[in-house]
Amino acid sequence: MLRRILLSCALLASLTVPLRARGASCGSTQYDCAVFYVQHQRFSQAISLLSRLVSESPADLKALNLLGIALTESGSIDAANNAFAQALAINPHFFPARKNLAINEFNQKHYAQAAPEFRNILQDAPGDEIANIYLGEIDFKNKDFTAAAKHYQAARAKISVQPSWLLHYAECLLVSRSVEKATAVLKLLPEQDSEDRFQAGILLAKAEAYRPAARLFASSRKTHHDAYTAGYDEMLMHVKAAEYAEAIGTFEDLLRDGHKTAELYNLAAEAYLNMNRVQEAYDAMRAGTQIEPESEDNYIDLASICLEHQEYSLGTDILNVGIHYAPKSYRLYIQRGVTYVMRGNIDSAEKDFESAATLAPDKSLPYLALSWIWIEDGKSSKAVSVLREKANEPAFDYLVPYAFGVALLYSGIEPGSPEAQEAIKAFELSITRNSKFSNAHSELGKLLFKAGEIDRAIPELKLATELDPEDAAPFYVLAQAYRKKGQSAEAAKMLAKVSELHSDEHKQDLKKQLIRLVRQDTTSQAQATP
Repeated sequence: MLRRILLSCALLASLTVPLRARGASCGSTQYDCAVFYVQHQRFSQAISLLSRLVSESPADLKALNLLGIALTESGSIDAANNAFAQALAINPHFFPARKNLAINEFNQKHYAQAAPEFRNILQDAPGDEIANIYLGEIDFKNKDFTAAAKHYQAARAKISVQPSWLLHYAECLLVSRSVEKATAVLKLLPEQDSEDRFQAGILLAKAEAYRPAARLFASSRKTHHDAYTAGYDEMLMHVKAAEYAEAIGTFEDLLRDGHKTAELYNLAAEAYLNMNRVQEAYDAMRAGTQIEPESEDNYIDLASICLEHQEYSLGTDILNVGIHYAPKSYRLYIQRGVTYVMRGNIDSAEKDFESAATLAPDKSLPYLALSWIWIEDGKSSKAVSVLREKANEPAFDYLVPYAFGVALLYSGIEPGSPEAQEAIKAFELSITRNSKFSNAHSELGKLLFKAGEIDRAIPELKLATELDPEDAAPFYVLAQAYRKKGQSAEAAKMLAKVSELHSDEHKQDLKKQLIRLVRQDTTSQAQATP
């Protein structure tokens, strides 16, 4: 399809006679007759006639070019390229032959050979749209998106011939964050082209351009072979764009079309919660869990949303149902324990965290949660005792040594004491196991600052601010460290950031920290599950 479209363009450029059927006669001249044969896909007759013409007139450029086209269409690519090369040997500026030769090289994936041919065309005809398009395609394949975008832009009048060109051009624009331009390009896709509109929606979704992505999925859904997936993606984009009413509208459309899946009801529950329609959210959740009652991920996702919206009782109810169907899921016990914490029911929370530790003795999160309970209950020494044993076990990830360090801090250690050194080593071990964990860098930096080790503290605090720019605590301590070093300007910048974050506590609340870590851990576990 692609080759035929472009060779037709090249053919038209190389002919000087009208392309029309001539009744019983194929044409007034042998060349006209050859054109007629090519036009009607009678390639063997065209090749025979053109071969005689070229034999009689070896310098006939139009005959050589048309012979190359006929040979290309019949599948004799090498012979076709020889014909084009013969024409170019006679006249290097005969662009129809050069263009057809370059297109053949491209279609054979000989990109290194095709590119210079197209560039030669642009030297004399910078605005040639076909040459620009193909150079754009070559640059796109080489992931040189900036160069590709320039070539596509130069060929705007022709780029809508192939939907794949529009998609590639839009992808190049999205790489440079030109979302509005990319959206405008993708609007050129034919309305009936549901598959390419679906792919366009995926491109915009990856670029977090959720609103226009939703519109493309919506237009795709009408005729797409998988209307449910297109509809679900449309609904998801509405939710991500905070267009909750539109999301519910799509949800209702899909239900009317007979699509009833757990993931659909769960997404609807999220939309309802964001609209403060709690009862409808609960009803949607129950409908989803009845379809897939043993899927723990559904309960985890919904409980996380409840925590985010401070609907703690609803979160507990959801997790009660989940534990009924998946009684061996430590993640469900962890989540329910957190909802109990937020409701002030510490005893029930501790029991759930202990159950999680029993179900998953090699997982870190239950011990992190238990350490929080013990610290809040004034039992820091118990947390220290349990976690000291676990922290160095290789089976545990970065959370256990981190929790051990925090427990030591809350036990009332003094700077420079053996316990303080133990806490430093615990945070360093946590960082060794996960160098991207901002909390460990932050706590290590604060501890080093208190010990007077300013030069060691500053890099840890700076890294903490880079990894989590929303946490005010490391910014505040970093300001103090800069002040100690006499760097007043840097200190002022850090304090301005603290003010921007609207935090005057200068330390992270353990409860908020627990919720965030639980959310991160349960989400990563869900993604890792096959």
